[in-house]
Amino acid sequence: MRSGDRLAWGEERTGGRSHRGLRRLGLLAGAVSLLLASVAGASATLLLQRADASLTRITVPALDVVEPTARPSSFLVVGSDSRAGLSEADRAALTLGNFTGQQSDTILYVAISEDRGTVTLLSIPRDLLVFDDAGAPRKLTELFAGGPDPLLRTLRSNLGLPVNHFAMVSLGGFIDIVRTLGTVEVCLERPLVDPKSGASFEAGCHDMGPSDALAFVRSRSGPRADFERIDRQQQFIRSVIAGLLDGRLLTDPARVSQLVEDVASNLVTDDRLDVGEMRALSGELLGVVRDGLPMMTLPSYPRTVEGRAYVLPYGPGARALLDDLRAGRPPADRGTAQTRGQTTVVLFSGGRELGTQIVQDTLLSAGFRSRGTAGPGPSRMDALGTTTVYALPEQEVRAGWVAATLGAPLLPLPEGVRVPDGTQVVVAVGDDATS
Repeated sequence: MRSGDRLAWGEERTGGRSHRGLRRLGLLAGAVSLLLASVAGASATLLLQRADASLTRITVPALDVVEPTARPSSFLVVGSDSRAGLSEADRAALTLGNFTGQQSDTILYVAISEDRGTVTLLSIPRDLLVFDDAGAPRKLTELFAGGPDPLLRTLRSNLGLPVNHFAMVSLGGFIDIVRTLGTVEVCLERPLVDPKSGASFEAGCHDMGPSDALAFVRSRSGPRADFERIDRQQQFIRSVIAGLLDGRLLTDPARVSQLVEDVASNLVTDDRLDVGEMRALSGELLGVVRDGLPMMTLPSYPRTVEGRAYVLPYGPGARALLDDLRAGRPPADRGTAQTRGQTTVVLFSGGRELGTQIVQDTLLSAGFRSRGTAGPGPSRMDALGTTTVYALPEQEVRAGWVAATLGAPLLPLPEGVRVPDGTQVVVAVGDDATS
């Protein structure tokens, strides 16, 4: 990126070098900043200086500014689907299609708990139904066409999420990181074939180079569509972080230096975030991330509204998760995509057909297995105003994942209640499911 260049929404670039457009998976920048925390002494100082000189910074007035004595606790990382700067040959080789505008392709909210003991990555569906500054219904992805400020204002007004810093990374950065790592190992439980993204993988483990990696993280193949893509992006981020923190990489100064340059030269941040702050944060949180980075998706479900396909937040579950993030509390465990896929849930409707359909669609979107509805359920289990989750014996952990996703209380299944064979968790649907 060159000083004086303009971004797609007209914002002028300052600093950095030229590179092709298409922003994606900016959390890789945060992962690479962990490398700086892992390198000591003069080498770290030199890398810091090089990265600082290569960063591109923009002014983002809509950010929530923290007090001088406080530490930032929230970041928004956006990947854009702009094809700007890519030739027809590039688009064909990467299976990118002919889209010519710019929307947010990946929206990641990174929250640091108040005690600095937990870092949570929240994926927000790009098709989430929100209301813009004028009160008009929009897909969240559309707000980024006007730059980060409309997107930040909408997240604040619709979800109540504060954002202290903003970042995005180019497709060039994504490809450069994978190329410098050599490959990224990704293991698949089942085959993935998607002509739209270019993905073609058998079940098993694959060492993915840049083209394969891009095809994998862009794929929406599967019954859950965009939720499938979110799961794949989170899986890939975990694999990249594992590669970045590999001891063999940290003992190779040339590769560490190249990775820092790959990210910094393709990174756009707000002008309040400098590399020194990134390094301080990464040093503070290095152990937390090494122990595992919780990754979650806003509880939500697909719906067509006035002829447009949207994703709607599931009221109780979304509120519970957002309340935790705003308060700086570590959110409750919601399992992984793999473990949710091994958890079977049955619903008692209580005669609430619309609410039951919404709860089922929310659980399916989160990746749980549904056995459908086992009728209204016993009268003594009528959930009334509050959807309630019941755990079968020895299934309390799985039931906890369901309860956290739905923002629902968790109770043991009453004795004498019969459920279909293979059921691990029961949900009694209440009136709040339609809130």
